[in-house]
Amino acid sequence: MDGRGVMTIAGLLAILLVLGFWIMLRRRAVRERSASRATPDDGADVPEASIEDVSDTAGPAIHSLGTISVQAINALVTERLWRLAFRPAPGQEVTPEHAQVREAVLRALQAEKLDEKYFPRRPTLMPQLLRAMKDPDVGVGALGSIIAQDPVLAGDTLRLANTSFYRISSKPVDTIQRAIVICGTDGLQSLVATALMQPVFRATDSNFPRFPELLWERTARASRAAELYAAKARREDRFEAQLVTLLNALGPLVVYRATLDAYARVSELRPSAELCVALIGALGQKMSQRIAQQWQSSARLVTALDPATQAGGGGADRSLTHALYFGELLGTLSLLSAENELSSTEATQLALDAGFPEELVVSILERLQAGT
Repeated sequence: MDGRGVMTIAGLLAILLVLGFWIMLRRRAVRERSASRATPDDGADVPEASIEDVSDTAGPAIHSLGTISVQAINALVTERLWRLAFRPAPGQEVTPEHAQVREAVLRALQAEKLDEKYFPRRPTLMPQLLRAMKDPDVGVGALGSIIAQDPVLAGDTLRLANTSFYRISSKPVDTIQRAIVICGTDGLQSLVATALMQPVFRATDSNFPRFPELLWERTARASRAAELYAAKARREDRFEAQLVTLLNALGPLVVYRATLDAYARVSELRPSAELCVALIGALGQKMSQRIAQQWQSSARLVTALDPATQAGGGGADRSLTHALYFGELLGTLSLLSAENELSSTEATQLALDAGFPEELVVSILERLQAGT
């Protein structure tokens, strides 16, 4: 693979070895820390004690913490999740026969004008709903009528309202109007944004169908974690933090579909799991930003998705970038723990090593695990 974007196998394996060795070194400290730590709360409320750490002081620091940064940890655990989804064979390499597929994907996704077939369509009701939810004069009945226009959206909204992520009582939520009243404006925005995006991730391909499934599960967890983080760091960013996390999942999905499409044109080749992992890692982030632009998202959301901003450049407003990193990291760690790829103590320690406040990490990770 060339040096312009796609990682080599040797590099990927080296990263995994470093991560595994690093986790082993941390285990003793984790056990000692766990033994002395008080039992965390039940997840009903995110603790207030760490808010100062989250807001002003944690921002710049979380991007450079000693020898490893939050970006590096996020990249490592995300790559591990993709390997769980694709399960490349140990020692597998991308052979020269697959080079034409790789080049076809690079040409298609790095072109100045992108083929519209690779873009997921923006949910039809999204602009109308977002405007309505921001209008204080729009009542519960009107919002319910908009959601009811799409039976799939209505069904997904009710299903999500009854999950432990959102449900606040033992009584089932059985109508859209009740979901609106119970969740309130903030909760409804989060719930509807998630419901709007979920159909985009439903698996339709026979090759590696677990990838869109795991991607969606990570996205649902990450968007919730980002929202909870923003609720403490900068409350007015709650909805935007969730939306930017949802948008950031679209790039990997587009790369996955474009790669399988390229393979479909070369019928004698079986899709390479290793190439899929490498291309998603190399192109996914930039594609997320391009989709956000295509969907005419706000300049603030597009900037938060810019790889240059995430690498430390860009403007001074990095609160959404912080929420995105926090959400994705905790979403990935909680899913890897649920899949028995990491222990809960290892997942917690990785988040702490990224520089995030301990009480916040423990509380939200427990809430994400309970949400399953």
